[in-house]
Amino acid sequence: MNKIGLSFLVILLTLSGSVATAELPSHSLLKQAESQRAQRLSYAKENHARIELTSDGKSFYVLWFPEGASPANPPPMIVTLHGHDSWAFDEFYLWHQAAKERGYGILAIQWWLGQGEKYQDYLNPQEIYRVIGEVLTREQVKPGTVLFHGFSRGSANTYAVAALDRVTGKNYFALIVANAGKASSDFPPNREIEEGRFGQMPLQGTHWVTFAGGHDPHPERSGIAGMREAAEWIRRYGGVIDRAIEDENAGHGGFHQNPDNMNSALEVFKKRLKEEK
Repeated sequence: MNKIGLSFLVILLTLSGSVATAELPSHSLLKQAESQRAQRLSYAKENHARIELTSDGKSFYVLWFPEGASPANPPPMIVTLHGHDSWAFDEFYLWHQAAKERGYGILAIQWWLGQGEKYQDYLNPQEIYRVIGEVLTREQVKPGTVLFHGFSRGSANTYAVAALDRVTGKNYFALIVANAGKASSDFPPNREIEEGRFGQMPLQGTHWVTFAGGHDPHPERSGIAGMREAAEWIRRYGGVIDRAIEDENAGHGGFHQNPDNMNSALEVFKKRLKEEK
């Protein structure tokens, strides 16, 4: 190899190394995530996910697009909320392969603030939806092309976030997946819906998939009984249940642990994308 070729190779290796070891944005939450979820954080970086801070500086999100995507050609998106005491990198890891196979992008929001389990220790629905709106608007994602998913405590927040999507008129969500977390009335955002603060039928026009496992340790809250109650609650405020997945053999995290469950929801999303065109 001549000197020019060797120099070019050195430059390429240097650049590739800098990409692989690119520093995270400076934030205490990211340092905590790096300590507690090192492997999944590395997975996100290795798969070229963007890790960016929210505009208010309170938290961060993981954003990933499939090959060929651009603002001129935005893909359908999976927007996802993790469960309690968890991380956006977990959700990215769990959704990534399925999204890659189908050409969907991913926006995983870090809505837990790293300490505590009180309502105030998480981003509230308005803050969550502000992050969603800012990112999807910037990336020119089209209305009616988003699957919005929440797991466990994240699921308990999907109801108010879905209502915000409707009352603001943005209508990004073609489908909402409530994964093992009902709309408990003692949860402030859900109580606001029941009190009419979002209007009488705030879920009118929304489409849902619910998931529950038969071995969920809290059947009345996030198991089969709880999610049947959630489906009735959704219908009461105008939403449509497109599919109720009940996996008798699954535990609390059974949606992602059994690929058939996730694929079932994604089949509904594919159908909804056709209907939204």
